[in-house]
Amino acid sequence: MYPEFAKQSVDSEALQQLHKMDKYVALKTLGDGSCGIVYKAINLETKEIVAIKKMKNTFNCWEECRNLREINILSKLNHPSVVGLKEVVMENHVLYMIFEYMECNLFEKMGDGNNKFSEAEIRNIMKQFLQGLSYIHNEGYIHRDLKPENLLVRNDIIKVADFGLARDVLSGPPFTNYVSTRWYRAPEILLRSPSYTMASDMWSVGAILAELFMSSPLFPGESETDQILKICSILGSPDYTSWPDGIDLARAMNFNFYEIGPKNISHIIQNASSEAIDLIMQLCSWDPSKRPTAAQALQHPFFDMRSFYHPASPFQTGEHPMLAINVWDYEYLNKQSTDDCSLGLSLAVKPSIPDIHRPHQSLEDNMLGSRNCLHEHNKSARPGTSMEDISLELSLSLSY
Repeated sequence: MYPEFAKQSVDSEALQQLHKMDKYVALKTLGDGSCGIVYKAINLETKEIVAIKKMKNTFNCWEECRNLREINILSKLNHPSVVGLKEVVMENHVLYMIFEYMECNLFEKMGDGNNKFSEAEIRNIMKQFLQGLSYIHNEGYIHRDLKPENLLVRNDIIKVADFGLARDVLSGPPFTNYVSTRWYRAPEILLRSPSYTMASDMWSVGAILAELFMSSPLFPGESETDQILKICSILGSPDYTSWPDGIDLARAMNFNFYEIGPKNISHIIQNASSEAIDLIMQLCSWDPSKRPTAAQALQHPFFDMRSFYHPASPFQTGEHPMLAINVWDYEYLNKQSTDDCSLGLSLAVKPSIPDIHRPHQSLEDNMLGSRNCLHEHNKSARPGTSMEDISLELSLSLSY
């Protein structure tokens, strides 16, 4: 049996809100956390489905409610990729936050690793995510707890949620050490930096992007120390050249980095394009100053829809040929119109390359190509072979 929402209030400032919760009926419990319980509910007046967060702490006056960080921040944010706070009600010392309803979070959408996303789907998720985060940062806030559970999903719509740990950058340091879930926590926070920037959010973005491809965390540390070691095992240990401030932070807390070399991340995330790998590596830079902002990340070639690229490691072989054809360069070389090339070009792989293993790809990912490939065909062609002759080796195709 779901609770009846309170019918009275002793706060004189909230008398005008008396019985406002009467119009809501809880349908089911969505979650029960340390701070509150979230219900799926219906507004009897508008028939709209909403999510209601009932806080577990009690409040003595309306002013206490208004000063809550989450309410204070969300009341100032209005963006399609940020979850909407519709109403705040206090009755009988209990605070209720009424949000727009979303079907699930991104972690639930991923499931147990069985729900694999195509690169086109990942691109759509990340574009909305970064658009929302860019807006949040431009408004002067650091989220500080970005993770798949705090990205809400409805159909193909993604929204950033849960601003309980967010901070206004104008509040200034020192900031609290324990922010963000460990697997998505930036190294400067792990090393107890007293001040950090929006770049800490961008590290979390990189970890989430990698997880969308892998269906498992990129850095699944079991403790803060193990978390740093997990990062080192993939990125390699930092030094004074790559991150001088980090070395100073580590020494201040008597932590010594083991000398570990970096791994080729494309061997770890084999179903990601070279552009996706490059974006992950930029976002997960040891040095916060080298990470792109949310707005800069949106300008990365990973989001460039004009060209389609091959996975970074589609071959289990020592050779790593480029097999992408940039349709715009091809159009220039052949002096054709864009429409002539827009169907996409697929290139037959040379049979001399052994053991080809190509992961499942979407239509977008199957439009493969590269100027390098055209160059190699041009070199191997008979003397006097024209681009028109080379183009006979290319087949126009659409794979559904």
